[in-house]
Amino acid sequence: MNGYDRVMATLNRKPVDRTPIDCWLYQKQFLERLEADYGPREKFLEEFGVDVFVGLMPFPNQHGRKFDIHELAQVPLEDPRHPKWLNYSDWNYDFGGTNIATAVQDHKGRRCVLAHCWGMVEGTSSFLGIENCWMNLGGNTDLMAAFFDRYADWMCVQVDLMVEAGVDMMTLSDDWGSNGTMLFSPKSWRKLIKPYAGRVVQHARSRGLPVNLHSDGYIMQILDDVIEMGYTSWHPVQESAGMDPRWIKAHYGDKITIYGSLDVVDGLLKYDGEELDAYITERFGIYAPGGGFIFNGGHFIQPDIPPSRLIRAYRLVNALARQYGTLQ
Repeated sequence: MNGYDRVMATLNRKPVDRTPIDCWLYQKQFLERLEADYGPREKFLEEFGVDVFVGLMPFPNQHGRKFDIHELAQVPLEDPRHPKWLNYSDWNYDFGGTNIATAVQDHKGRRCVLAHCWGMVEGTSSFLGIENCWMNLGGNTDLMAAFFDRYADWMCVQVDLMVEAGVDMMTLSDDWGSNGTMLFSPKSWRKLIKPYAGRVVQHARSRGLPVNLHSDGYIMQILDDVIEMGYTSWHPVQESAGMDPRWIKAHYGDKITIYGSLDVVDGLLKYDGEELDAYITERFGIYAPGGGFIFNGGHFIQPDIPPSRLIRAYRLVNALARQYGTLQ
C-alpha cells in the first residue's frame, strides 16, 4: 500500500498493512535544524514512511488590514476560484511548508495530500483579529452569524477548487477548546458554529473529500455533534487539555478516526530516551488496536525539539505501526 491507500483505508475502516504515519514538518527553524543534523525533509518523509503531506490554504483575508465588526458585512470575499489560493507563496517568516498546488504536484499518488483550511472562527479572525473575533462571538452574534453564512458558502466553492486540483482530504482548522473546557459554551457553539461548519463538511463529503477537524483544547461536550456533522477524523485529541485517551478510544474509536497522540509539549518536549519510547508505545497500545488511528504529532514540530529526539521517536513509530497492521 502507498500512503494514500493506507490513509483512505484507515478512514474507511478497511484493513491496512500498518498504521498510517504523519509528521507536521512545516516549521522553518526546525527544518533548518533537521537539515543541518540529519538531512532535508524529503529524506525524513521517505525513511520514516510518512503517509500524508499538507498543503496550506492562505487566510481568507488578503486585504492587508483588519476590519471592525460593523464593516464585516461589506467586506468582499475574493473570488474563491482564483488560482492564487492554491499557489500562494507569501508566507510568514517561520512557515516552512508549501501551498496546495505544490503539495499535489510533489506528493499526489504517493501520499495523501491534505489541504489545511481555515474554519469559521480562525477564518473570521483573519478579518477581525483574534481578540475582537472572540469578543464579538459573545457581543454581536447576529453579525457574526451573518458573516459565517457568507464564509461557509465561499468555502464550499473553495472545496470544489481543491477537489478539481487533486486534493485527497481537507482539514478545517478551528480551535474551540481550552484547558478542561471549551472556549465558549456548547449552546453558543451549536447556534453559531455548527450550522455553518456543518455546511462545509457536508459539501466536502458530497464531493468525496474526507474532512479532518483540527481543534486544540478540550471539546468533549460536542464530540457527538462533530460526528453528526460528518467529520471523518479528529486532530490532535489533546491530552494536556484534559481529555482521557482510553475513554475516547472506548467511546468514540469506532465513530471517528483519531489523528494524533504525540503531544508536542507534554510528550515530545517533556520526554526523551526510554521515557519517550514508553509514552509513544502506550499511545499506540491505546489507539491503534482495531484501526481508526493515524499517528501524528499534536502540532508543527517546534525548533526547541532536538532533531535526534524526533528521529529516535519515528524509528519506534515505524516499528509499532507495522505491529498494528490489520491485513491478513
